[in-house]
Amino acid sequence: MLNKVKNWSNKHLRSLLALLLIGATVSLTSCFDDDETIPVPPAAYVLVYQGSPDAPEMDIYANQNKINNYPIKYADGVNYGPFYTGERTFKFTSVNSLSSILEKDFTIKEDSVYSIFVLDQLSQIDAILVQDEWEEPVAEEAQLRLVHLSPDAGDVILEISEQESAFVSDLAFGTASDFEGIEAGTFDLTVKSSTTGETLVTATDIELKGNRVITLILRGLTSSTDNDKKIDLQLITNYVNY
Repeated sequence: MLNKVKNWSNKHLRSLLALLLIGATVSLTSCFDDDETIPVPPAAYVLVYQGSPDAPEMDIYANQNKINNYPIKYADGVNYGPFYTGERTFKFTSVNSLSSILEKDFTIKEDSVYSIFVLDQLSQIDAILVQDEWEEPVAEEAQLRLVHLSPDAGDVILEISEQESAFVSDLAFGTASDFEGIEAGTFDLTVKSSTTGETLVTATDIELKGNRVITLILRGLTSSTDNDKKIDLQLITNYVNY
C-alpha cells in the first residue's frame, strides 16, 4: 500500500542509491582490487497511483520491467522507487495479461522525484507525469497539494477550514497544484465546483501533521452512487522529515 513505505525527498536520492549498491561494491572489491570504484548510476524516484475508477486491477511495467509486487487496484499504487533516467515507456496491463490498457512515454531526469497518475475512465484512460518539488517541511507545518483526478467534476476549488481564502483555486482535471505550506492542525477539507460553487465532497476532522509532505487526491465520479467509484478525497504522505 502507498502509505506503508517511507518516502524520500531529492536530497536523499544519491545517498539511498549508494546504500543499494554498497553490497555489490563490497562483494566485488576482493576480485577487482585494481579496478576503479563502481559509479552510482543516474537515477530518479517515481511513485505511481492508479486513479481510473473503472479500470481493472493492473500490472505496471517500465521498459518491460514489472514494478509492482501485487495487483494494483483503483486508489492504490506503487510507492517511490529508483528508476533509471531518460525516456521510459510505462505500460499498464490487466493482471497477468500481455495486452496493454495504456502505454505512455515519459522522460525521467536525474536527481528528480516524480508521481505518475493514471486517470480518467477506462474508455479514455490516460496518465500524467508530475514532478514532485517541495520545501523541507518543519514541525509546525505541512506541505500540501491537490491532484485533480475526477473526470466529471470540472474545475474545482479547495477550501480548508480556518483559511480566509481558497487554498487552491480553479484546478482543472488532470492537473496538480504546487505544494504549499499549511500550519499543522485538524481541518475540514471541502472541494467545490469553480463554476457553480456547489460542494462536491467534504472530509471532516482531517489531521495534517507537521514535518510531512502530503498529496490530497480528488478521485472518482460525481455521477456515481457506487461507494467504490463516487467522488472522494484521499491523502497520501509523500515524505516525512524525521
